[in-house]
Amino acid sequence: MPEDPEVEEEFDFGKKRKKKKDKEGGEKEEKKKKKKDKKDKEEEEEKSEKDDVSDGEAAVVEFIRGPVYTYEDLLHRIHEIIEDKNPALSSRKKYTMKPPEIVRVGSKKVGWTNFGQICTLMDRGVEHVMAYFSAEFGAEASLAGEGQLVVKGRFTGKQVETLLRKYISTYVTCAMCKSPQTKLERDPSTRLHNIKCESCGSFKSVPPIKAGFHATTRADRRAAKNKT
Repeated sequence: MPEDPEVEEEFDFGKKRKKKKDKEGGEKEEKKKKKKDKKDKEEEEEKSEKDDVSDGEAAVVEFIRGPVYTYEDLLHRIHEIIEDKNPALSSRKKYTMKPPEIVRVGSKKVGWTNFGQICTLMDRGVEHVMAYFSAEFGAEASLAGEGQLVVKGRFTGKQVETLLRKYISTYVTCAMCKSPQTKLERDPSTRLHNIKCESCGSFKSVPPIKAGFHATTRADRRAAKNKT
């Protein structure tokens, strides 16, 4: 009777070891299977990459060149794009300006009768335009009734027109698109005047007004002598 339990204990112990062995073998097989799957996956990826490269090479070889555009065609295309995006820029009207009307005021002064109208057409302040002409002429200028400008000195309409063209080129016309639709603004930090174009959106700084040549007269010498 005492021998039977010992046999059962030996039998049970052997059975447990066999299960552990089977478990270890299953884990090894599972690892091998995972390695094999991983290797197969890498081989498939490499194969797909090779196929993509071969397809790309085939596409490069089969490239067909498109039509060749001439300079006239490209220029016409640019004009169409500009007309579509900004019609005001493509169909800009010619900028016209009234000629200055100069009359004699006494024997030592001249009057610019349509000064106010020209300032309105240029969309510029009367003070800025008057300061420019006064500095360029080197003479005193003052405003009279009905938008007239009175300048001390003898100046012809041709001289005034020449300075007016210079003023428009410097302080009115856009440097990029040559449009007169601009705004003159003063920067408070730098105290400089800037021109902003309303047609193309460009921005530039303009030079400050400087005094032009002024011949020294006997009255100027006498006034300078009295100051000292």
